[in-house]
Amino acid sequence: MGGYNIFKEAIIREFWAKEPTSKYRPLLLKKLYPYLSQMGNSNDMALRMFFGYKLTETTSPVYSHLLRWHNTARIKNFFSTNIKNEIKDYNPVEEYSEKVEDTLRGVDLLSRAQWIEANVFTMSYLLPSQGERMAAANSVEGRFPFLDHRVIEMCMRLRPEFRMNGLKEKYLLKEMAENIVPKEITARQKQPYRAPIATSFSVENRPDYIKEMLSKEKIISMGYFEYEKVKMLLEKMKMKHQITEIDNMALTAILSTQILHSCFVEKSIPVLRDSELIKLDNIVFDKNYKYA
Repeated sequence: MGGYNIFKEAIIREFWAKEPTSKYRPLLLKKLYPYLSQMGNSNDMALRMFFGYKLTETTSPVYSHLLRWHNTARIKNFFSTNIKNEIKDYNPVEEYSEKVEDTLRGVDLLSRAQWIEANVFTMSYLLPSQGERMAAANSVEGRFPFLDHRVIEMCMRLRPEFRMNGLKEKYLLKEMAENIVPKEITARQKQPYRAPIATSFSVENRPDYIKEMLSKEKIISMGYFEYEKVKMLLEKMKMKHQITEIDNMALTAILSTQILHSCFVEKSIPVLRDSELIKLDNIVFDKNYKYA
């Protein structure tokens, strides 16, 4: 139903692209990402520099995600020289664009953006990594009606303006719930749940495995990243000086890659200490329950 800001961002950028020199159209972007303090203070020039990447390529099947992928690609600066040389001629955005071109030909911008988000982000990352595995690790089994494929299929059959009316996301759903859900809820800005990445991984009392995975010895021996750049990133986070979303993404990517290599390439999964084991010393059952 168009709940993510990336959908509004794509719609505003397409609107702006019709008059690229406009001083006012890019200002609509200030309505997005209220949880980022720098957005409210951005002027026309700053917005133009940040959001203007490939602005007029509106016919691209992946137009909605071009800016996001471009910004995220800055993480590649942390790669080691060997890795950079290996991937220098590879363009994943171009490859993916060609792959989905026929599928998305003639589809409206919002539907294209939602299709890409569902296939690339939701199914490949959000649900398994932040949902299913996290729930399973804590013995939680969820039932989510809004993930029923029939609900998704029905929503995607709705006209775009019923999903996103202007910049009003979940439009039809909110209209239906007008007399049920308080206005304070339906009118509030979207606020993502965000883990404190920098403070969790860069503090002095961080877990030993983090210190080990980000150590000079491990960074160099595994060979994926340039140690000096990783070191500078960690120092920046310790100082808590203008930490950006790219910084947080970079730290997460670096640490995750190091751990994956350690577990599945080096196969160095440590043996749990007795103090880390969960002892099930109290079994509770109903003596009066009659089993079938």
